[in-house]
Amino acid sequence: MSASMLKPGARIAIGKTKTIYTVEEHPDLCWIENRDDITADDDPSKTREIEGKALFATTVTCNVFALLKKLGIAVAFRVQTDDTSFVAKRCRMIPIEVVVRRFAVGSYLKRSPELVVEEGAPPHRFEDVVVELFLKTTRGELIVNDETVVSGLNPGKGEEDPLMIYNPREYGRYYLYHPKRPVTPESSLNRSLSVDQLGVKLVNIENIQEISRRVFLLLEKAWERLDCRLIDFKIEFGITADGELVVADVIDNDSWRLRDQDWNELSKQVFRDGAGLDEVSTVYELVAELSRKFQAMQISLP
Repeated sequence: MSASMLKPGARIAIGKTKTIYTVEEHPDLCWIENRDDITADDDPSKTREIEGKALFATTVTCNVFALLKKLGIAVAFRVQTDDTSFVAKRCRMIPIEVVVRRFAVGSYLKRSPELVVEEGAPPHRFEDVVVELFLKTTRGELIVNDETVVSGLNPGKGEEDPLMIYNPREYGRYYLYHPKRPVTPESSLNRSLSVDQLGVKLVNIENIQEISRRVFLLLEKAWERLDCRLIDFKIEFGITADGELVVADVIDNDSWRLRDQDWNELSKQVFRDGAGLDEVSTVYELVAELSRKFQAMQISLP
């Protein structure tokens, strides 16, 4: 597919850091344009603009997806169209955010405070990666196919995007828990849902978890070759018009925690931690340049 033959059409949606359009004469595709915005904690008041971030985000996403595609992972990504945009297969997005963790950091420590380490010490490392599912909600609710699946969650109490815990005694049913508290009866949000309500099957969820694990391990190997540590990442999936399950949306420097061999932050965490915009820009540019080296890598898993 030649990028020069593709043109953006009508606007479909505006996200926190990107805008999505149709593609003229290609109803099965969408045009994703990154913007220079950077956000923290889902708080609009913390949104800032960093010159060049759209370029850095597009560079990383396209290099990551090109690597995954080469390694046999089904992705929505098709082709980069310019410095800040790419075209992907149009998908029905699954309202689940998968987080894969090699180290215990961030909200995981709020749910497992026993893994907190002394200040200055490396974080607790999991021998096998931890895969978690979070339900993507907007203003405390989720609507799928015009049906309200979940409602009444309180964003002010941090209840948005709750942790999903599977109950093996109830086929296909997940219970929702506060994402930043230990999983106990007290942190239950007293809500549950079935995979049917999400428009997917249990086998899709199982595939999503396995693919997420595999993608993390592949990217972990890639970053190890560049003397970096992939701490954790988030990933999303969609289903194409022909029913294919694909890795979708973006995977860029907002999607993971990345550190160098001295444990210095190389991702969005530097912005969350209050670094100046010039420093954040330098970090993003460095990661974008490093990601260009993915193109020549030969990586495999056992």
